[in-house]
Amino acid sequence: MPTGICPECDAEVHVDLDMDKGDIISCEECGAELEIVGLDPVELDLVEEGDEEYDFEEDEDEEDYDY
Repeated sequence: MPTGICPECDAEVHVDLDMDKGDIISCEECGAELEIVGLDPVELDLVEEGDEEYDFEEDEDEEDYDY
């Protein structure tokens, strides 16, 4: 199994063979979210705030207000 180095804590992070560039994984040591930016060799980069893809479905608890 290929490994990369976490840029946050320098731990080895295992990357599944079926992963692709752009996939997001978590460091098992520090919990940082990492983006795969290279595959040969494996290169990882921290996911910055706002870079993640969000599910924009409305929460069921939200109410619509008329102003």
